[in-house]
Amino acid sequence: MCYSRWQEVAADGVGRQSELSAKGRATMREDVVTPVTARRLAAEGLGWEPQLGDWCTVMGAEHVSETRVGLWLVVVYSSATGLLGLADAAGMWPATQVAQRDCLWLPTAGKLKTWLRARGYRVATGESLAMLLGSTSPTTRHVCRLTQVGNSLPIDGEGMNEAEAVADAVLRVLGAHTADSSRSVW
Repeated sequence: MCYSRWQEVAADGVGRQSELSAKGRATMREDVVTPVTARRLAAEGLGWEPQLGDWCTVMGAEHVSETRVGLWLVVVYSSATGLLGLADAAGMWPATQVAQRDCLWLPTAGKLKTWLRARGYRVATGESLAMLLGSTSPTTRHVCRLTQVGNSLPIDGEGMNEAEAVADAVLRVLGAHTADSSRSVW
C-alpha cells in the first residue's frame, strides 16, 4: 500500500485520502515511505528528531485508538518527556500522547531530499515507464538520481512513488544492500 499525505483526509482507509476537497478542488499531495522502508531506514541509522507535521506510525496502536490506525501526524513534541502528541490521519480519534520510542517515522520525499542536500548531494527525481516482471503493460516507476561534486558516479534509486525512490537512494548512501547491489559477504 502506498501511503500519501493530503491536505484533507477522508476516512476511507489508512493512508488513502481523497483527491478532492470539500469545495471540489484538487488538494496538494506528498508521498511518505511505507513502514517497511521506514524500518530499513531506521535500521541503517537514519535518525529522527520529531518536528510538527511529521508523519509516523505507532507500533501496536490499538492501545491508542481502540482500532488499527496506521498513519499519525505529530502535532506536539516534548523533548523533555519524550512524548509525541499525535492526531490520526483520518481524524477519527482525538489527539493522544505516545512515547517517541513506540513510533516509526514515515519521512516524506521532501524531508529525505533535505537530508541528502545537507550532505552535499544534488537530487533529481522523475518518472519512467517500466515493464515489471509478469506485467503485460508498462507501469510508472519513480526514479531518483543523486550526484555529488567531485564524484563522477551517480547514485540511483527507484520506487513505487517519489518518497520510495528517494528512500532507496538514501539507503544506498547509508551503505545498505539493496536488491540489485552485490554483497561481498552473505
